[in-house]
Amino acid sequence: MEEFSVRHRRFVANYFAGKVKELRFQLAIVVAGCDQSLHTFKSGGEVSRENDRSVLYSFSAFTNVIQTLKDAVKTVTNEQLDWSKIELLRHGSFMRNVRNAATHDGNPVISGWADGLYFVPAKIIRIDGFGKTIEIAAPTDDVRVICLDFAKDFCHLLRETLVAADSVEHLKGSMFSIEEVEDAFANSAIIPPFAQALFAQDREKIEAALQEVKHDPIADAVRELGEVIQYCDSVTGG
Repeated sequence: MEEFSVRHRRFVANYFAGKVKELRFQLAIVVAGCDQSLHTFKSGGEVSRENDRSVLYSFSAFTNVIQTLKDAVKTVTNEQLDWSKIELLRHGSFMRNVRNAATHDGNPVISGWADGLYFVPAKIIRIDGFGKTIEIAAPTDDVRVICLDFAKDFCHLLRETLVAADSVEHLKGSMFSIEEVEDAFANSAIIPPFAQALFAQDREKIEAALQEVKHDPIADAVRELGEVIQYCDSVTGG
């Protein structure tokens, strides 16, 4: 398997918690749209096209963050997270395949609606990059259930993978080296000359402060994954 440099791994580790927040953000939009649809249906109203779009588009974004996090955990831990493990999760195989359908084909995936609930109405047929025909069976659960079940299981898997990794301890510390900060100041078009001069004047103090930073990106990621799990429990009753 490809080995990643510590610098590369630290870069990706620093972004990990933010991508987990993005997963929750998109998931929450899907859930809110599904809840609004059901509420409107029960009230005898008509579900808006805007609500349909919020569910459709956020579901697509949600599936793409799944791929990002899968790739990121490989970089951070230097260990492959195989799709075979993800496929064992609730709706894992479905989420893998519809991510490909949504990203590579532009398939909307969600095109069924009944009694206030959004569904994948029938199997999806796509052709992969090798010309092979792939059939994706339609789940019987509605989109809200699919996303929440999968997100909870996926975040458990990611958290367990990060906690079990042996090679993440040395990723702690400042998010940036003094050289990276210096380069940003020197090449940024929005930092005024007086600020650049102040940085040059205080460079040694800034470098010392950076060395004292106790930032732990893995702990941050583990915490955010726990937040997603708690969110899933809160909207499903645990």
